Amino acid sequence: MPKPAVVRSVMLVVVLVALAGTVPVPATACTTAVISGAATADGRPLLWKNRDADDLHNQVVYREDGRYAYVGVVNQGDTAGLQIWAGVNSAGFAIMNSASYNLDDAETTAEGMLMKLALQSCATLADFERLLGETNLKGARDTTANFGVIDAQGGAAYFETGLTTFKRFDATDPAAAPRGYLIRTNYSDTGTTDTGSGLLRRQRATALVDELVAAGALNASTLLGRVSRDVANPNTGAFPLQSPAAARFAWVGDSINRDITASVTLISGVKAGGDPAFSTAWFILGQPVTGVASPVWVKAASVPRELAAGAEPAPLNAACDRVRARLYPTWRGDQKRYLEVSALAAKDTGVLAPLLAQEGRVLAAVRAAEQGWGAQPPSAETLRQLQARLATETLAAIDAIAPPRRTP
Repeated sequence: MPKPAVVRSVMLVVVLVALAGTVPVPATACTTAVISGAATADGRPLLWKNRDADDLHNQVVYREDGRYAYVGVVNQGDTAGLQIWAGVNSAGFAIMNSASYNLDDAETTAEGMLMKLALQSCATLADFERLLGETNLKGARDTTANFGVIDAQGGAAYFETGLTTFKRFDATDPAAAPRGYLIRTNYSDTGTTDTGSGLLRRQRATALVDELVAAGALNASTLLGRVSRDVANPNTGAFPLQSPAAARFAWVGDSINRDITASVTLISGVKAGGDPAFSTAWFILGQPVTGVASPVWVKAASVPRELAAGAEPAPLNAACDRVRARLYPTWRGDQKRYLEVSALAAKDTGVLAPLLAQEGRVLAAVRAAEQGWGAQPPSAETLRQLQARLATETLAAIDAIAPPRRTP
């Protein structure tokens, strides 16, 4: 008679195939971080992902199709959430990924399906490790990726995951993460050393996060403002935001904020043993420099219409597109990687300052609400109203920067 673990593994293969629904979407490139509470100013762990992808139109879904309800990023039109690219569930378990190009000799295609399954069924890092162990069975998963995970028990780790193997790196382990955080782009430390990509982005992100940790200033606000939106290229000595008048264009092909960055997800978790209802998912549906982070809570059991999945671009995604059109004078060929610095950062006319000002207002509103809640989680209706109001205000703020085209 088959052993229970083998039976469960076979069932998981069936589940992963059934979840596909359509042809799996190959991953492209991402810049990500897993940050333990020991490294942050407020003690809350952070899970961050700049998603670089071919599909620049991302949206957000809320789903109740598993053991745990969850919210997550999807490609446009994936209202069923068949492939989740980063998210958090009602147990406070959060997950994201970056494709790895030096693990195994295969194209990774099933990451979104595996992350959906994890959000549906996992509450802790141990649960996710068990899931990976069961899908090590040949054919159970088609992934070559770095999965970043945090939970409500203080766990924070990467799982460098090939087709039939994985290795865990804990951000709470001083040997693996001396400063309490880990960063991955598009290669794995356990993979071959002569392949992979994203080395410059990993170096730059590490330098920026190091500075914030040393200053005791690492939190959701600074990670979004100073790291996620970085358009520098240290190899060429280009730091556009430090001296916006020094260069007309910035080539962002190797920056953290890239021309192909489709969205940002930042999960602000809870301290070990905290109530998972306080886990906050922040989303920007576009390049970081084109948008403003909007909060969503799983307990709200809904997604504001400005971010929600549908056949057309979500309103906040469409707004980011309009800002992007101001930053990139042309979208033809390699020219699409050249960002016009003055349009971004000029003192009186650049878009970045008003976007950051709106994000500051949103972050302040959430902080004030959290202080008012204390240790008692608010009702679902309170959260629905707050996230809806902030999304509406944010859309209005971006519309003021890049107004929608009027129809005759």
